[in-house]
Amino acid sequence: MLRTILAAIGCIELLAPEKLIDRAEKLALENPDECDLKLWVVPVARGEGLFFVLLAWRGDASYDAFKKFLGAIGVLALLYPRFFVDYAADIAYIDSEQREWKPWCYPLTRLVGFLYVCIALNEFRKR
Repeated sequence: MLRTILAAIGCIELLAPEKLIDRAEKLALENPDECDLKLWVVPVARGEGLFFVLLAWRGDASYDAFKKFLGAIGVLALLYPRFFVDYAADIAYIDSEQREWKPWCYPLTRLVGFLYVCIALNEFRKR
């Protein structure tokens, strides 16, 4: 089931990155209209979507490696959610100092990090 979810997210990101980014900004930012993305963000998001789909469906070995990679990302998000979100925003936004995150963004980042770590630990447990 996780493979299907990851592939679906990858397909959405591959086929409609602008819509996905726009919806995420509206959910996470108090002022989404005041923050401008750098020009490279949408093509990289599209590439990330392709990467997700390929890793999810290429074979068991790449899917297993992908889950371990999620665990590494998850550790950072779990332990340092503020740094994780702010650093990513600094990279992606032209005017990153103007962004105002909604209060739930950092706790949700920590929760997603925890889930990613659990996915990776489950993968290691199976080995």
